[in-house]
Parts: sequence; C-alpha cells; structure tokens
Amino acid sequence: MADGDAKQVVEEVKQAEKAAEAAPAEGKKEGGGGKKGKKGKKGGAPGGAKKGEGKNKAEEKVTFSVKKNEDFNEWFEQIIRFAGIMDKRYPVKGMPVFNPYGFAVHNRLMNILEAEWEKLSIEKAQFPLLIPREFFELEGEFAKGFEEEVFWVTHGGLKELDVQLAMRPTSETPMYYMFSQWIRSYRDLPLKVHQTCSVFRHETKQTRPLIRAREIHWNEAHTCYSTEEGAIQDLTDAWKAYDYLIKDCACFTGLILRRPKWDKFPGAEYTDVMDTIMPSGRVLQTVGAHYLGQKFAKSFDIKFLNDKKEHEFVYMTCYGVSTRLTAATLSIHGDDKGLIIPPRLARFQVIIVPIVMKKSDKSTIEKAHEIGALLLKHGIRSKVDDSNQRPGEKFYHWEMKGVPLRVEIGPRDLKNGVVTVVARDGGVEKHTLDFNEDTLPGAVAEELEAVQDRLRATAFAFHESRVKTCMEKEELIDAVANGFVARIPFHSMDEDGEASDKLVHEWTMGEVRGHDAKEAPPPEGTKCIVTQKEAKYWAYACKCY
Repeated sequence: MADGDAKQVVEEVKQAEKAAEAAPAEGKKEGGGGKKGKKGKKGGAPGGAKKGEGKNKAEEKVTFSVKKNEDFNEWFEQIIRFAGIMDKRYPVKGMPVFNPYGFAVHNRLMNILEAEWEKLSIEKAQFPLLIPREFFELEGEFAKGFEEEVFWVTHGGLKELDVQLAMRPTSETPMYYMFSQWIRSYRDLPLKVHQTCSVFRHETKQTRPLIRAREIHWNEAHTCYSTEEGAIQDLTDAWKAYDYLIKDCACFTGLILRRPKWDKFPGAEYTDVMDTIMPSGRVLQTVGAHYLGQKFAKSFDIKFLNDKKEHEFVYMTCYGVSTRLTAATLSIHGDDKGLIIPPRLARFQVIIVPIVMKKSDKSTIEKAHEIGALLLKHGIRSKVDDSNQRPGEKFYHWEMKGVPLRVEIGPRDLKNGVVTVVARDGGVEKHTLDFNEDTLPGAVAEELEAVQDRLRATAFAFHESRVKTCMEKEELIDAVANGFVARIPFHSMDEDGEASDKLVHEWTMGEVRGHDAKEAPPPEGTKCIVTQKEAKYWAYACKCY
C-alpha cells in the first residue's frame, strides 16, 4: 500500500494499537482471563483484547494482546479459541472439536510426515478401533502400563457383550495380532506400516486442547525386521524424517533424550523422545520412538522362517507424533498479537488486503483477486479478504491467525504497478514488490522462505538459551523454578535411579526426563547431584506437561 493510500488506515491502526496497550494483559475485564474470562463471553473479545466503545457492531475493532511470556497458559487458551484452532464447548471432557483452520495446520503436518514414510516404504494402513480384552492383555508390561487409561466398551445396544472391547489407547495389540497372520517367511520382511487415526485414553488430569486430551489425533508407525540391526537402522531413518518435519517444516527443535528405565514405554527395550521446551519453561514430548526388541513378537507369536528353515521372532519398532506437535508449533512461534504459523504449514500463506477508498473502486478489488489467482496458480496458498471490515481490522484479524505474509494493494499501488508486503514475524520492514506476472510469484515465495528461516533461527536460539548446566542442588532448584531445563550429573538411568528422580521432584516439582544417548558422560570424578555417587550420565531435569 503506497503512502498516499494509507491515511485512513494509519489512524485505525494507531487506535487499535492504543486499545491493545490499554487492555489488561490477562483479559480479566474484557472477555478473557480470570475465572470468567477463560471461557469468555459468547462472541466476546479475546483475553487482553478490547472492543471499541460507543460504536455500532460493524465498526467494532477487536485486537488480541495477551502477554505470552507473562502468562503462557492464558495466552494458549485464548489463542486456541479466538484464532479458530479448536473449540472446547463439545460436552465431553478432553474431546474438543478441531476447527477447519486449526485442522488444516495439523493435517499438513500429518501429510508431510506421510510423504516421508512413503519415501521409506512405510505403507499406510487402517486398523480397527476396538481391541478384545484378551489381545490387550497379551503383553503383561504393556497392559499394566495402560490399564488405568482404557475406555471399555461393555454393551452393544442394550445387550452386554460377551467380550469386553478396549478403545485403542495405542495400536500395538490390533496391529501385532494381524502381523502374526501376515508374516510367515523372511520374504515377508521387513513389514512396515503406519496409520493416521485417533486413540483414546481416560485422562484424569486437567485436559488442555492439543496437549492433554482423551481423544488424541496422531500418526503411528510400526515395523518388523529379521535382525536387530535392521530395526535399529529403521529408528535412525525415522528420526531423520522427524528432523525434516520438525526442524525444516515446523521450524523448532528439542532435546532428543533416552527415557530412564522407570519411564520408558511399557514393553519397550528403550524409548527415545524429543522433548520441546515451551514458552512456559515446561517441556512437551513431541516425538516418541521405541525399540521393542522381540518382547511383543514373543507375546503375539510373530515369527518367520529364515533362510535356514528355522523359526525366529521378529525385531520390532514403533514411533509416533500427535497434536502435541501442533501445539508446540503454534506456541513457540506465536507472540502477544497471536499466532505466527510457519509458511510450509499455514492454511493461508498470504492474505491479500485491497485498500479501497471508495465503494465504487472495483479495480483495486479486481487486481487483488488477480494477484490471488496468480499466486494460487504457482502453488502459493493465498486468500483475498474483500470483506466490509476496515483495513486495520483485517490486519489485526489475520495477524492473530498467524498468516505469514500480508500483501496490501491500494489505488496508488495499482497506479505504480507494485504491492506492499508485510511479514507477520516482523523480521523485515514493510516494503514493496513489483507487480509483474513473471516475477511476483517467485518474489513472494522467497519472502515466505525468508519468514521460514527467521522463525527457525529464533526458535533454535530460544531452545539453546533455556538449557543450563547445574552442578549443585541449589542451582538445580533455581534453574527449574525459572523455567530452564537443568543439565545435571546423575548416577543411573536404571531402576536404582528412580529414588533419586523422586528427590529431584521433591526439590523442584520437576523430574528427570532422560539423557542424550549420544552425549559423552561427565568427566571422571564428577559426582551425582543427588547421591554424590559417580555420575555416569548428563541427565536433563525440568517441569513437563
């Protein structure tokens, strides 16, 4: 938008900014915050938002301004609602509804991952939701680990079922029964499948959209190999795919940790995870990957005939990601104005706002649609906002929803053959691009990639800044209290370390999350921060979701 077109917009923006600054940070008076504000009034402004007073409905402005770093929990609750990510009003605890805008982001993550699995020849399948009790109980450690979280189907209509059916809390049992039917010879291996589905867990803690739910939307992959080496290589390949998804596409990173023996996946030989540091200072597990060895193969009798005509049990792995990955993506990049969605994941990568000075000005709107069609033709997801709202209102609305790039066009832009570009992350000043059908799509694509790169750099820097090495108890307590992940010398990741983990929890309300399996141990002579025994690991301790 050229300067000559901006006169009516500038005043709107200034007024909206003043309203945002004057609004209470936690939204305790204006439709958010406090005991009433968390639910908000029907149709009210977001927490920290302020609506214009003394104006008719068509003239009301709504801005979002919740201080993310001061009250992340409030920020998250409000932005999930007002940016149209999820709706909590469905009357079953822990089962919110995915709004189309929010599901588009989650589904794009899943689609990217599914494409990576296809490259690795991990085939897509779909398995039943219901699991007979006898299947569920075949692997004892697994059954014990999930028994308190299972929803049971006990009736069909009015008739009590002869066999109780579990709603899958995860899919090992239905999958592995079928694997035992499918695998006969070494020629049937490797067997690699995945599914994108929902699992159900009777979560008794406080539920939170995307982070802790009773219906969990996720993708899970399961594999069988004839050798241990093949299975472990499979996990290495899977982590490369997750690295691409999370670091390249979602633009953040995390700690890849091996869980302690007392906290691994039930039935696994070992569990590796990615723990992502959230703006609150707590970590959120965004990836879980498990080496199962032959335990489940023996429980489900998954055997193959090798080339020596001998029967062997297969070696197995499983791994998955859920809506927690979506939660981390939205949380890490957002700011006090709302979301900032990485361009590769955004429902709309570009929002085009025509600046119309007169109702009779149809040429500007027509040009905006021409630009939108041009970008769509070149694979850039764009939308034209030609609604009746004022430009300033449109700006704040799409800023809140996190669209990476805004393109403005007004009469003077039209005359000069340019468009004005504003990056949501604020990494560059507002500037113009020539409107040329041959060059504009490429220039916009470069702008989007630059946003992607800046978001990644900022998120990586945040991650590095939140890990602190602590050698003494007082340092550990202070670090965790102030939202850091504490890197501490620790004596054991086997069962004998669990008592020390409980002491860490007593001191900090956090826990030992695990150790980096690729990290060298502490120097010889280093003492465990809890027991003063010889430290064999650098453990990572913090609060978590």
